[in-house]
This record gives sequence, structure tokens and C-alpha cells, in this order.
Amino acid sequence: MTPAVGSHSPAFHTTDATPDLEWDDEADVVCTDAGLPGLATAICAVDDGVEVFVAGAPETEAGATDRGWFTLECGDSETAAYLTDLTADLDVAALAHRDDDLPIRWVREPADRPGRKIAPFVGSRLRDWSAECIPAPSGYLYTRVTDWTSTAMESGDGEAFEVTEIGSMTVAPGDDVGSVLDWLGAEAHMRGVRVYRAMRFERLVFEGGQVIGAVFATSDGPFAVRARHGVLLCRAGSPAGEVGIDTPDGAVLRVALVSRVGSRFGRVELLTADPAVASDPAASVRAATTPRS
Repeated sequence: MTPAVGSHSPAFHTTDATPDLEWDDEADVVCTDAGLPGLATAICAVDDGVEVFVAGAPETEAGATDRGWFTLECGDSETAAYLTDLTADLDVAALAHRDDDLPIRWVREPADRPGRKIAPFVGSRLRDWSAECIPAPSGYLYTRVTDWTSTAMESGDGEAFEVTEIGSMTVAPGDDVGSVLDWLGAEAHMRGVRVYRAMRFERLVFEGGQVIGAVFATSDGPFAVRARHGVLLCRAGSPAGEVGIDTPDGAVLRVALVSRVGSRFGRVELLTADPAVASDPAASVRAATTPRS
């Protein structure tokens, strides 16, 4: 999870947090749903010693939710303006919905490369990456830069990715999303991550132009959570009744959050060292482990 498209802060005008808003809870990281990115981020946060709040819609609502996780048509004008500014160079409505299958990326083992240079920010690459993540069911948007340790990865043409690995698992053939979601749920439970039931995410809360929290709709009314670091916007639930990819029996894949240097957008992907297992063998990468600056 990295800075915004174009590496800029949103330029829209916001008012300070609602004067009479009272916070119901507080955490370092707030995840707007317990889907793939929400659980993966919660696990990373806990492993990094960070306090996390995860909201989750009831299963009946999650299964019936709209397929897209990112929309500019929300009920709050400031949240809509914030999201519109981040995607000003994209036609969000024209982005085609991606398959519900998780991408499987071929990863070569890191090479010892002393003096490795950080890839420069390139606006067109950030735009293209955003266009990949927004229609992806496992996509997410994080509102701030993190300083969590990640792995910097280079594609064959030298473009860089950043990866935070969660762990390795054997994916059930034909049910990649369901099996990964179950695995992430078990890993989160082992770490004591609690999912707080909410009807839906309502809006972001701003102060001085910065995101400082989120408000959820619950059966008891609005529930406001202050985010000391950032808010993760992600998909509600998992697709129901979808046919997943066919992976070889016993194939062990690595579950990871994948992003680009200079982008707040990312998605959950599966990593493999076997090009025959990858969903896109052309997307081979060379990885060099580096700490997040």
C-alpha cells in the first residue's frame, strides 16, 4: 500500500470532521469489510504490531452485494469528491469487470542486487495499475502510505511492484477465492482479529483534507471509527457461486497484497515459483527484498 495516483494528496476542499461527531471506536487501521483485502490487511497489521478494526456486512447482504468494490456514486459528497480526485485521469465507469479468479503471478526468487535503485514514479504506469485494481474483485484502496516491510519486485521490463506476503496455502481447485477467504479467516482468527458487524460502509471522515476515520451504518445507528493511520476501502464479501481457476492438485501458492510504488491501489494475488501454474506466464518477475521507506 503506497501513495496516491500521481503521488499527490487529494486537492478537493473538505470541511473539518463533523463538529458533533463522537467516535465510537479507534484503531490504527480501519478496514471497511472482511473480504479478501480486509482480512489480508488485518493480518499484516497485527503481525506488524498495529491495532486494526474490521467491519463486515451480514453474510446474506455480502452475497447479494454489487460485484464492484469501488464506486464514485456514494451518499456522501466529500467521500465521492475524494475518490473522484484520486481517479481523475481514469474513466472509472468504462473499466471492465475482471474475472472473480485471483491472479496468479509467477515470481522468481530474489537476487542479490547491491545498490539497487528505486524505480521512478511514472504517472501512466500508476494510472494503468489503478485501472487493473479498480475492476478487480480483490482490489483495494488504502488512504495513506504505510511503512510496513514489503518486497520490491521487478517485471521483465523493469517495472516495479511491492508485495506483502501473508503466507502459503494449498488452493482448492475450482474454488480459489473461497479457499483463500477461508484460509485468511482462519489466520485472522488465530491472531485475534474480530469482525464487527455493520450493515454497510457509509462515508469517510476528513480533517484538514486528510482521512481520519470512517462511519458505518449499523442496526443501532451510525458507528464512527477513528483511524490513527489509514482506512482500507475494499470489496464487501466474496462472490457466490462463481467457478474458480483450476490449479494443480497440491499446488502451494503464496497469498499476498500486491501494489505499485506510488499507488494507493492494490489487490490480493497468489504468487508461485512455477510458471506453468501462473495465470499469466508473461508476468514473470524478479524480486529483491527491500524495507519500506
